[in-house]
Amino acid sequence: MPGKGMIGLAKTLPIGIPAQIEQHNRKVRTEVHARLLSMSFEEFEDLVGVLLAELGFDEVVVTPRRSDKGIDVRGTLVVGEAVRIRMAVQVKRWKDNVQAPTVQQVRGSLGTHEQGLIITTSDFSPGARKEAVRADAIPVGLMNGQQLINLLLEHEIGVRRTSLDLFEVAPLTEVPGPVGD
Repeated sequence: MPGKGMIGLAKTLPIGIPAQIEQHNRKVRTEVHARLLSMSFEEFEDLVGVLLAELGFDEVVVTPRRSDKGIDVRGTLVVGEAVRIRMAVQVKRWKDNVQAPTVQQVRGSLGTHEQGLIITTSDFSPGARKEAVRADAIPVGLMNGQQLINLLLEHEIGVRRTSLDLFEVAPLTEVPGPVGD
């Protein structure tokens, strides 16, 4: 911390146990990303199918690989048992960013009343992001590698959450009184 009247330009870094946890979790995220990139495309498509089911999709089907026409997984997103949105998902286990022509391909592969979604291990170019929300076309949802990893961790797919109990001394006023008073 800078002294009185001084301003620091660096962000204060966590110390102690929180810093160790943050560092450990960064390593886990990096390892999960490496595992995603080392999977076969079939394994990756199956993993996305599992994730979609965990996210509340019904009727999740990994499409037959020979005749998928660019759509790798199909499912129906159910919101509050009242809204059902048919989704056609293309997965990209790539290191390079997904470009606009891929968004156009997904849009062209959509069935009647389907929405599109692209899930990648990388990210999306500015052109792909712009194409996905083009005003005169069906919007296509985009999920990048960071979002994918966040969801895998949140739903404990390919990872295990470990809880630790951390005790701190409380003021004596918080100590319960004798039983029977």
